[in-house]
Amino acid sequence: MRQIYIHADDFGNTLNISRSIYRCFKEGALNSTSIIVNSASLEESLRLIEGKNIRKVLHLNITEGEAISTQQFQYLTDKKRRFFRTWQRLAFEYYTLWGKKRKAAIKAEIKEEFKSQILLYCEKIGSRSINIDSHQHFHTIPFICDILIELKREMDIEILNIRVTKEPLFWAVGTIRDLKNYLGINFFVHFLLNFLSNKMIAKFDKESIVYNEAFIGVLFSGDMTLKAIEKGLQKCKKAKRVEILLHPGYISKEEAEHFRDDQFKRWYTDKNRKREMQVLLNKKLQTLGG
Repeated sequence: MRQIYIHADDFGNTLNISRSIYRCFKEGALNSTSIIVNSASLEESLRLIEGKNIRKVLHLNITEGEAISTQQFQYLTDKKRRFFRTWQRLAFEYYTLWGKKRKAAIKAEIKEEFKSQILLYCEKIGSRSINIDSHQHFHTIPFICDILIELKREMDIEILNIRVTKEPLFWAVGTIRDLKNYLGINFFVHFLLNFLSNKMIAKFDKESIVYNEAFIGVLFSGDMTLKAIEKGLQKCKKAKRVEILLHPGYISKEEAEHFRDDQFKRWYTDKNRKREMQVLLNKKLQTLGG
């Protein structure tokens, strides 16, 4: 049977993000969400979806907020235990600047933090059978993908699915705004993540790790439209497991006043997040791709 997960990232990051995602589940087409566990809003957010028939995914996070591991990190966080590296910075430093000792150290720290987040997530959802993805797709970086495989071998958990960002190339231009996705950074990231996804798939097949066969949500990341979803689904009709990613979660004005990181603050207040919420509330989306 074909499975189509209409999915939102970032649940649990703030209460308003969680509430806006929950609305898309309650009133719209959303049937899956990723949960950030290193957040002060985790407990209250989880109460929103307690007992609800929504697919839950652990959103591993080493780029925003504070570490939850009790271990003292030398490289992964700053002195206040806050994460500070972007995907690009971590990949660049690891593959071009660091020697063997530094690489081994950062891998050990990431592994420890991932393990802590996995254990906390399992405790909160009451299961050791879990789905996994990551904040800003960090797990697509090859050495981090390898860490996940190591944890799968070592921990007493069942991994039901790990996200693979293998997205078909499709044409979904209805406005000038749509065209920018083919002329800017999203187009480059689409090809980069497809390249890395092929490497992930080879590793996952070898380890018998289940993953989604198709993904929609990179090319139009930050500005997903119903047309993009329709065109993307047309390109992956044979895939039995498809994930469609949107970001409808946004922070409230009160939350924005206390947000530490300006980059994430801009991201979580972007007007396109409310547009993506409207896509998820569109009744037509519920009839697509079944």
